[in-house]
Amino acid sequence: MGVDEGKMYGVIVVEVASDAMLSAPSTSKSGLAFMAAYSGQLFGCYDHPWFVPPVVDYLDPESHFQKEQASISELNAHFEALRTDAEIQRLKAQLAQLRSEREAAIAEAKQTYAEGKARREQLRSALEQHLPSTSENKQWHEAIIRESQHQKADIQRAKQLHKEEIVAAEELLAAHNGQLRNLSEERKRRSEALQQWLFDQFNFLNGRGERRSLHDLFPARRIPSGAGECCAPKLLQAAYALGLRPVAMAEFWWGPSSPDHYHQPGAFFPACHSKCRPILTHMLEGLNVEPDPAEHYDKANSPIRVAWEDKYLAVIEKPAGWVSIPGKSDQASVFDAAHRLWPDIEGSVIVHRLDMDTSGLMVVAKDAATHRALSLQFERREVSKRYIALLEGSINTSGTINIPIAPDLEQLPRRKTDTAHGKEAITDYVVLGHEERDGQPVTRIAFFPRTGRTHQLRVHSASPDGLGHPIVGDRLYGHVGDRLCLHAEALSLRHPVTGEQLHFELPAPF
Repeated sequence: MGVDEGKMYGVIVVEVASDAMLSAPSTSKSGLAFMAAYSGQLFGCYDHPWFVPPVVDYLDPESHFQKEQASISELNAHFEALRTDAEIQRLKAQLAQLRSEREAAIAEAKQTYAEGKARREQLRSALEQHLPSTSENKQWHEAIIRESQHQKADIQRAKQLHKEEIVAAEELLAAHNGQLRNLSEERKRRSEALQQWLFDQFNFLNGRGERRSLHDLFPARRIPSGAGECCAPKLLQAAYALGLRPVAMAEFWWGPSSPDHYHQPGAFFPACHSKCRPILTHMLEGLNVEPDPAEHYDKANSPIRVAWEDKYLAVIEKPAGWVSIPGKSDQASVFDAAHRLWPDIEGSVIVHRLDMDTSGLMVVAKDAATHRALSLQFERREVSKRYIALLEGSINTSGTINIPIAPDLEQLPRRKTDTAHGKEAITDYVVLGHEERDGQPVTRIAFFPRTGRTHQLRVHSASPDGLGHPIVGDRLYGHVGDRLCLHAEALSLRHPVTGEQLHFELPAPF
């Protein structure tokens, strides 16, 4: 089945009791079966027998959702018909013309009055000078007053121009706008009520048979659109509804990928952060679940080695599997190791970071002043770094990638390219050669990052906007492997106290 746009698909393996009847695509003699799902809708519907049904089928023409949606659509049509009514448009144009004519008449009358007033002031001055206290002077003053009164009356007459027509048109338009406002408020009220009704229909089971609604699972924040329509909730709900015990489950991407949410076809991905995490936290209760792969890893076995040190700083060799700073898990961290190696050190210690999956050279500071001085070198881009990586597939040209990067809030801890809101991220790269790994072509490449954004090299490698070839073993942006083949091979910096230029190299272990 081909699709024009990529989509997340999922498969769940379930244990089937010997006397159970299951409508599943495949049931083996061992008592295991599998079921499949897709995220959201497929070709605008849910009617695909090879996949589990949705948690709520709100596309059923006989459902309350579709009937109410049709009524709301009628309201929309009525609203648009009123808003664009030809007679109303003609009335608006007529009102604008009447107002324009009135304003022009008022402006003309005021201009005539202003010019007359200036002329009258000059005449009064001349009369006082040449005809003081005479009967003729009095006659002139009376004429001046009559002219002023007449011109003021002209202004008032201009203000009354088209008054009745304008008032009548305004009343008709006010009634029309009232209708539009009432329709808009009714449409909003019914749309919000329908959305809440739909949320109330989503009730999720867990391994203990307990049910919780979307309102229960998102008590403190807005329920995101599409919550409950991803693969994992569909698969678990179908398994629980049929009385089956889930054994294993996975989600993978298939089809084209958009630049800002790129996925490698066939690669497995964890459930999304914003919609699925609260739902799955509930649905997986009662099952023997492995730790969250996005947060938990086995403790690193390889120890940290010190490549060089003095009383101010140290350069260490970080193995893959160590995080730079302590996180929510109990994973081994460079920060904790530094405090064990040098109990008297003070300050933030960590000057820059390497991803947990990345191995290579890191510099740590032994006091606050050294930390500040080294951090300033990184901020000013005075530190040179060279990374070695293996990329899936073949790349033949060297160059520069300049694509901003931002957090992917729906799929943390992933990052994404984002030209509108991302932070500047620049990477130079040089192709070193081509190899074969597990029978597949790979490219050995050197990266020279000018900026230090989180996952910069991994995103620039995997993104279609960048190289379009993920790093070998990249579980977030490519395919799971023995390790992420990314290594901080060389590091050059200026000693913050002695001023000596320091250079260190550590060959890649892959």
